[in-house]
Amino acid sequence: MLYVEMDGRCGNQLFHYAVARYIQLAIGNKEKICLNFNKIFEKKDENNGWIDYLKDFKTVPYSYYSKSGTILKNESNFIQKIAIGLKAIQIKSLTKKSRQEQADKAEVGQRTLNKLGVYWVREGVNQIYPYKNNKILVSGICESNFIYEIQEQLQKELIPVTPVSSLNKSLLEKIDNCNSVCISVRRGDFFNNKNAKKYGVCSPEYYIRAKKYFDKKRLENTVYFCFSDDIEWCKENLKFTDKNVIFVSQEMPVYETLRLMSRCKHFILSNSTFSWWGQFLSEYKDKIVVSPARWNNDGYDTNLIDKNWILIDA
Repeated sequence: MLYVEMDGRCGNQLFHYAVARYIQLAIGNKEKICLNFNKIFEKKDENNGWIDYLKDFKTVPYSYYSKSGTILKNESNFIQKIAIGLKAIQIKSLTKKSRQEQADKAEVGQRTLNKLGVYWVREGVNQIYPYKNNKILVSGICESNFIYEIQEQLQKELIPVTPVSSLNKSLLEKIDNCNSVCISVRRGDFFNNKNAKKYGVCSPEYYIRAKKYFDKKRLENTVYFCFSDDIEWCKENLKFTDKNVIFVSQEMPVYETLRLMSRCKHFILSNSTFSWWGQFLSEYKDKIVVSPARWNNDGYDTNLIDKNWILIDA
């Protein structure tokens, strides 16, 4: 059995699923994935997005974990528990270090853990080593770009189950029939009092400079599609008054937003995993991706930023 500890909202959940599929495909494991949504369901806050998003996509079959608690604690055997305990001691010894210093040590012991069936994919884990095992445990943040190795497979699976809504059919046609540039503006909890210092990266000037980059390229029939959880903020602060800019509110099912974003040909990202998935799922071969040069304000150099992207100071 392949158990996965789930956490976060849509973008994060897609990463957890992707890591599980990476392991499955590498070892030829056809057993059903078992997902532990305890951390998410226990919040009892569906209105703020704490739900299972995978059910809306054409994923491989999976089941829900039925026990309380975590899979690392509940499902690990004696030897796995020893390995997990040793790794936990190392992690605890680094708690006073910077986020980057902790990430630099994340791969210590990774191959040994993987041999034992434990995939603790924390920040800084840039590669895993799949081995066949009777019981496989996946945990951690799971935000790693090694899933590019199975990108085409994930593009086939992470397609919404529900057909495009009648309200969005014409919008999707516009996206398909122009040099569409997706501008993804994440506001919401990134800029509240708790998170702004860490995640409040993308300033209005960043989006303005990123759009100017595309303006200067003069791509034929360029149309900008600005997706945001705060469209009014975008209209007021970005000052995009050109006729080829269309503002798209994200007041629709999340899978519908992701479908529209991923059909764009080019991308201006925010420092958001949901934004990242938009470009990852796009099948346009000559896509141009513009990204903030950093994804946080605490010095952590995430591996989600691709070396081939256009990086702009945020």
